[in-house]
Amino acid sequence: MAWRWTVRAGCAVALVFVILVTECGVAQEPPQTALPQTTNDALRAMSRLAGVIFTGQVIAVRRIEGLNGATGVVEIEFAVEDAVRGVSGSAYTLREWAGLWPVGDEPFRVGQRYLMLLHSPGAAGLSSPVGGMDGAIPIRGTGRGQATGEAETGSAGTGAPADGRVVDLRWVATRVAQPLQYRISPVAHAAALPVPVQEDAAESASILQSGNGGGAAANGATPSTASQSTAYTTVLAMLRGWEKTDDATR
Repeated sequence: MAWRWTVRAGCAVALVFVILVTECGVAQEPPQTALPQTTNDALRAMSRLAGVIFTGQVIAVRRIEGLNGATGVVEIEFAVEDAVRGVSGSAYTLREWAGLWPVGDEPFRVGQRYLMLLHSPGAAGLSSPVGGMDGAIPIRGTGRGQATGEAETGSAGTGAPADGRVVDLRWVATRVAQPLQYRISPVAHAAALPVPVQEDAAESASILQSGNGGGAAANGATPSTASQSTAYTTVLAMLRGWEKTDDATR
């Protein structure tokens, strides 16, 4: 009889374990989200994770040492040009843990312009860009009207100052899901011949440099600037449109 009680007890424990695992799995499993299929989708997904969104120019970078051997912080002060979310006023200071800034590394420099997608600051007031430096998106060019003080007639003939700024979305584009592509090439079996090692290496290096443009774009991680730059006004309009949609659904 003892073995029956042992079997029943084992079955009961196993059943309880299965129930607990099932309930915990349902409660803890993160929601499944579709991978972005376009650069705009990737930017949209990043904007949803951001508590602070604005465009601005870096006007100061300060490194503040910690007390009693603690790691300090780095403050990056921006002159805000266009605020989208979580910013009030004409200036914003990003405070990052100095451990994210290796010695000699300067991700931000005075004078640079960015579209910033930042996580909401924590209890200590520290934050960081969404997706690492992917959330610090460079802005190239300037508004021509601001640069020259002249109003240029646009395509609509309104006489409004032309805006030559573009948002460099190359690194945002690397977050887009890329389909796997397979190519089957016929294998030619040639007779074994001695190959000069030095000449072969030189030829391979020449092909690498001419075909990959220095190697950075060999794996498709760095698309060309021309194909991944979008007008500043277009990107800003998209972000503000998404902000209105998010506000309506909250």
